[in-house]
Amino acid sequence: MKKGRKLLLILLTLLLVFSSNPVFAVKYSDTVGHWAQDYIDQMSSIGFVTGYDGNKFKPDNNISKVEFFSIINSMANLKKTYAVTFSDVKTTDWFYEDVSKAIKAGYLTPTTGKLNPHAAISRQDVMGIVGYMYKLKQNPQVLSKFKDGSLFTEDNRGYAGGLVSLGVINGAEDSLLRPNEGISRAEICKILFLLMDEYGLPGERVVVDSKIKFGDKNLYN
Repeated sequence: MKKGRKLLLILLTLLLVFSSNPVFAVKYSDTVGHWAQDYIDQMSSIGFVTGYDGNKFKPDNNISKVEFFSIINSMANLKKTYAVTFSDVKTTDWFYEDVSKAIKAGYLTPTTGKLNPHAAISRQDVMGIVGYMYKLKQNPQVLSKFKDGSLFTEDNRGYAGGLVSLGVINGAEDSLLRPNEGISRAEICKILFLLMDEYGLPGERVVVDSKIKFGDKNLYN
């Protein structure tokens, strides 16, 4: 049995044992018959993703930066934090701690400018963060077979290629990966479930404070 699949069974068993209420697979009214329904149901039942009011998941909506941070932080069980200096992230925001953890984990570069937390996270940033958190083997050469492979940044290229090599990321029929476009909530569930099923949960990553470097104020504009 795969390590990740065994972990999934353990997680579901713990939910059954320690929950005071019966645990059922989460079902959303707008995911029935959706191509990613099984991935969404699994990730929701374990508690790594949540829906919206009205029993909606909005599977085809692009996921925002902070929504994605929250999911990956939860999967890695991140605890350590770093001071947040983004001008548009306040201590009262629900995602403040997730941004703080992202910086400390080393996958988010801090600045004194805007983060634009509710903006859609790009496909290549997701690939870079996922690859970093899972410590995947980098394979930048594989991107040469895609028409837009050259659009990946140096930081993301190797991990993107690694995910393609594993079959977790597939290019469209037009040989495009669309690195600078958004990525849907459904696609996120598929990518993370496939990795979790095969490799388990990502491990905690921590960068010592002295190694955290600030980026340009306009980095995320």
